[in-house]
Amino acid sequence: MEELKVNFGYFWDDFYKEDNMFTAILSKKYRVVLSDNPSFYFFTHPFDGKRDYLNYRCHRVFLNWENERTDWSCCDYTLGTDFDDNNPRHKRWPLWAVHNPEELTKSKDPERFLLHKKKFACMVVSNPYAKERIDFFNRLSKYKRIDSGGKYLNNVGGAVDSKLDFISNYKFVLSFENSSYPGYTTEKLIEPMLVNSIPIYWGNLKVGLDFNTRSFIHVNSFNSYDEAIDYIIDLDNDDEKFLQMAAEPWFKNNRVPDEFCEQNLLDFFDFVVSDSKHKKPVAESLLLANVHKAKILNNKVKAKIYKELGVHRGFR
Repeated sequence: MEELKVNFGYFWDDFYKEDNMFTAILSKKYRVVLSDNPSFYFFTHPFDGKRDYLNYRCHRVFLNWENERTDWSCCDYTLGTDFDDNNPRHKRWPLWAVHNPEELTKSKDPERFLLHKKKFACMVVSNPYAKERIDFFNRLSKYKRIDSGGKYLNNVGGAVDSKLDFISNYKFVLSFENSSYPGYTTEKLIEPMLVNSIPIYWGNLKVGLDFNTRSFIHVNSFNSYDEAIDYIIDLDNDDEKFLQMAAEPWFKNNRVPDEFCEQNLLDFFDFVVSDSKHKKPVAESLLLANVHKAKILNNKVKAKIYKELGVHRGFR
C-alpha cells in the first residue's frame, strides 16, 4: 500500500486531522500518514487572516467552499462549488456534500412533520451583511413571527447552543446563502433537511441539478419575493399541500447523485496522486507566489470596499 503524507489547515473546531472524511476515504487505498512535511496539504479559506498554507511548499489541495473562484496561484488541485468539467484538477464537491448526504435518503414520515413541528419558521445566522436574507426575513415576518436563533436579529433570548436541535422544531427554515452563484450551495440547505424541516432556500440557481426542488421552496424560481411568500402562506395553511411537499425525497429518485459518492472522490484523489508525480507544486514558483501576494492585497482592498457598501460575498 502506497504511503501518503498529508496535513490539514483549520476547517472548523471539531475537525480532527487524524480522523476525518478525507483520511477515511484515502485510507481505503493509501497508508495515510499525518506529517509536518507532507506531500499534500489540504486547506480552505483563511480564518482570522491566517494563511498557514503559505508555510507548505508541497502540493496543495484547496477546499473552495465559499462563493469565490479558485485562485490557481496558491493551489494545485481543488474541491469546490463551481461547475468546471473541463479542468481535471478541479472536482465539484460543495460543502453540503461533506455532511453525510446519505442520511437524506432515509424514509420520510410526513404526517409526523405536522404532529411534531408546531412552530412556523426560524433562521440561525450571524452575518449582518446578507441583504437578500434580511429583506426576506422582514417581509415574511409581517405574516408570522420568525424565530431567529443566531447572533444576528436574535429574538429568542440569545444564540442557541445547537442549531439542528433548534431548527428541528419548525415547519420552515430560512436557508438563504449569503450570495448567489451557480453551483454554490452550503450547509444552509442540507441542515433543515437533516431534521426534516422544509428549507426556504435562496442561492444556487442550479440547485435542481443536485436536489429535488419539489421537496423545498426555491425562492430563486419565483418572479418576486411576494410571490414566494404567498406560496409559503398557502403551504402553511393547507396541510394537504404541505404534506405533499414533505413527502418528496430530498434527492431525485431518493438517490445521492453519483458524482458525490465516496468512490468518485477517491478516483479524483487517485488522479491527484498520479498527476502530482509529474508536476512541481505551485508553491515552488516564485512568479506565482508574487502573483498570489498581489491578489491577497487586492482582495483586502475589495473586502474593505464591500464592507463599506454593506455587501458580503461568500463566507457564512
